[in-house]
Amino acid sequence: MRGKSIKLYIMGEKYKSLKTAELSNWTGKAYIGQRKHVQMLQDIEELASPGIYILISEIEDSYQKKIYIGEADEVNKRMADQFKQKDWWNDFVVFISKDANLTKSHVRYLERELYDIALKNKTTIETTNGNTPPGSKLPISECDDMSDFNENIIFVLNNLGIIDFTKTEVNHQKIENTKRESDYFYMSVPGPKGESAKEAKLVIVEGTYRLLAGSYIRKDNVSSFASHNYAKLRKQLEEDNFFESSESGNYFKLCKDVDFKSPSAAAAIVRNSSMNGRKEWKLKNGLNLDEFENRQIES
Repeated sequence: MRGKSIKLYIMGEKYKSLKTAELSNWTGKAYIGQRKHVQMLQDIEELASPGIYILISEIEDSYQKKIYIGEADEVNKRMADQFKQKDWWNDFVVFISKDANLTKSHVRYLERELYDIALKNKTTIETTNGNTPPGSKLPISECDDMSDFNENIIFVLNNLGIIDFTKTEVNHQKIENTKRESDYFYMSVPGPKGESAKEAKLVIVEGTYRLLAGSYIRKDNVSSFASHNYAKLRKQLEEDNFFESSESGNYFKLCKDVDFKSPSAAAAIVRNSSMNGRKEWKLKNGLNLDEFENRQIES
């Protein structure tokens, strides 16, 4: 895999840590800042152009970040509007084109694509957009260009630690066909006394931990888990209809795949209890995930 270089520029004393980020051979440019920088954006000429922006806030006692994704013809002016209209966000990222080649149609396309990707990242992102962005119709060649642009947006967000914004639009059928039984990790899901334990299944895909549809999810609550950060995430997944009834009244079944950044988060969702996922997820040969990943590093 070829690497990429991120050029990070810390702006002068006047701007007090407002930053820009660029990639080599990319026409895009990111402005990264906080609420206090919004007024300063009005003086930056290249921001009086079409762009896409993300408003960001940490969620207390959660591993997720709360975000809003938007676009505008003059993105600096829209940021000033959002400063007045929304008080929940603390940080922002704005993306523009250095060569001024982004049009209104382009940024509307980018907004919709980013929004759709965010919805697939339930375990790390909470989106606050009240409505689904309409997007725009572009020629296929420009769709490809904008998809490449979005890939670079996600690369910047991930690798600067701003948002865990991983694109998960992959061909699941292809994964099922290429993964062997020996690639899957399993975890026993015990039920009430007298009922046989069920099973959950997980696979590593491009650095994320994918809990697979069909996995059993323990229903009953563990009182010590109620205040845990992962308990809130589990509740959200349940409210978003990721769980369905099973043949047993003591278990749910996961009805669609879910990607996690942490194997412990996946284990906690399954067991409804705080778990060390690196120890609990095991291959059929008994090797746990921690041992497996250590061997991968050593080899």
